[in-house]
Amino acid sequence: MPTRITPLDVKTFAPQEVYRKGEQMFEGQLVKHRFRTNYGLQATVRGTGNFRVEMVVDGDQLFGRCSCHDGGTPCEHMVSVLLSWVNEPNTFTSYQSLRKAIREKDKNTLVDVLINLIEIWPELSQFFISAPGSDELATIREDVADLFDFPLSQKIDPTTIIESCRIQFARAKIYRNEGKWSAARILFFEVLNRTLALVDSQQTQRDFPENFIAELGDDYEEIALGDPEFDQQAAAVAKEVEAILSHESAEIEGVLLDSLKERLNLA
Repeated sequence: MPTRITPLDVKTFAPQEVYRKGEQMFEGQLVKHRFRTNYGLQATVRGTGNFRVEMVVDGDQLFGRCSCHDGGTPCEHMVSVLLSWVNEPNTFTSYQSLRKAIREKDKNTLVDVLINLIEIWPELSQFFISAPGSDELATIREDVADLFDFPLSQKIDPTTIIESCRIQFARAKIYRNEGKWSAARILFFEVLNRTLALVDSQQTQRDFPENFIAELGDDYEEIALGDPEFDQQAAAVAKEVEAILSHESAEIEGVLLDSLKERLNLA
């Protein structure tokens, strides 16, 4: 838990002007849905949009990621979350407490909540059911393709891609927890490969947030290497690695996959 964050840490985390904007956001009570984890903080900050902030504490170092355009660069949204923690730590809920509260709910109540959420976000249904006779891996590819189905003439806002993919990332986590490593890997491969293709074609309105694509690569690599059946999947993984690294933007965005290349004996 990030107990070591001090007011001075926050003050020196970002430039003075950025700090002042973050201070105004904190004072304006714009920091919502506050959670603490074993490694840091998560929250949503309201501004010109709803921005998701994650802060990681590693020893005496602070690292952050925000869904705003600044990405991994210290921004006012990160500052506002840090100020919230320093001044109002009791307003942050632990995920352990959240799990306990959910477990204590009646099963029928939880079912009703999920049904209501699926009415708002129909794509959540894919966590629970699939079309009869459907090929799970083919369905994953089709679902990701739908997220990237833009006219070639259209300039895409990276935020649209990021927000659309969040549910897919949660889906990959469920696959991994269920031991479906290939499904999780292919989902990340499809997102990463198509994201790099967008960057290659210069079809985005602006750059993706700093480190977003590199972290996609890290997640893909981690899942591929973590698969207990890696040896059986090696040929398929090698083709995916070659496809990813064939993009001009891969190295520029920090997608190197060195550990995978070494494991696969790729030059």
